[in-house]
Amino acid sequence: MGCFGSKDASKQKLDEAPVKNDPSPSTTKAPVMNGLVKDMAATESFVRREPVENFYTLGKEIGRGGFSVVVEAVKKGTNEKVAVKRIRKDQVEGDDIKLLLREVQIMRNLNHPNILKLHEVFENDEEFSLVMELVTGKELFDKIVEKGQYGEREAANIVRQIVSAVEYLHANGIAHRDLKPENLLSSVDEKGNEFIKIADFGFSKNFGEDKLKTSCGSPGYVAPEVLTNEDYDNSVDMWSVGVIIYILLCGYPPFYADNAPALFKKIMDVKYDFDDPAWENISNDAKDLIRHLLVKEPSKRYTAKECSTNPWVLGKTSN
Repeated sequence: MGCFGSKDASKQKLDEAPVKNDPSPSTTKAPVMNGLVKDMAATESFVRREPVENFYTLGKEIGRGGFSVVVEAVKKGTNEKVAVKRIRKDQVEGDDIKLLLREVQIMRNLNHPNILKLHEVFENDEEFSLVMELVTGKELFDKIVEKGQYGEREAANIVRQIVSAVEYLHANGIAHRDLKPENLLSSVDEKGNEFIKIADFGFSKNFGEDKLKTSCGSPGYVAPEVLTNEDYDNSVDMWSVGVIIYILLCGYPPFYADNAPALFKKIMDVKYDFDDPAWENISNDAKDLIRHLLVKEPSKRYTAKECSTNPWVLGKTSN
């Protein structure tokens, strides 16, 4: 999992490791939150124990991760195009499989236009196959690298979609806990507008299930409270949204350092600024929104609902 490095190295993924993994996903029944989060037994019954090839014609590789390969596929009988993420069992075991099942548990009932849709899951002796919505595009990270920085109206269009999805997740008891440009898929609709889908729910958790306290996420995007080993809530996602907005507008992150301890100290001190020339023509409305998200006290941080009605996010400001 990557992060931006500094103003001079913003095009590099400097750190491929999360802050920390979550070693203890619940394997017991979780309370239903507005009908989305079901018990693990129901999730396991959702997994079809038969070959994915019986139902889909698998095509070319379109992506690859540490433990998986993603290929294009076509559903037999309908010609619906999908993406199939194939995860080899010999690459994951124990807690990793529990985390995978929790990700399936969360994703299988999510239904929002800005969240990647999981259609179904197959399992055989060698691998798991997650059949997902096909997005023809690339990571938002790569788009930022290509563009350098976004104009305010373009950035607001992206943020509006992210906030809409996060508001939906939070209303249904889900904290994503790893929002960053690498986990946002970008495509272009028929009108030429950029369209965003939140993906990768590996760190996501039902915050009504038990207290959130595991230090997880990606360096540079984690909220201060995640670093203190204390309980926290879904407002950590809004801190990450603030970091994403900052990066969209200037092309580099608000917090950067040569090593993790120095980076985490800057995050804990909320030490960032708008002093670079890249910010000279950025509106005060945009800066004000960032200031209301990159707030150390979680209760004072804007919620997704508050962001959804913000004039800058709605594109109603002058820039």
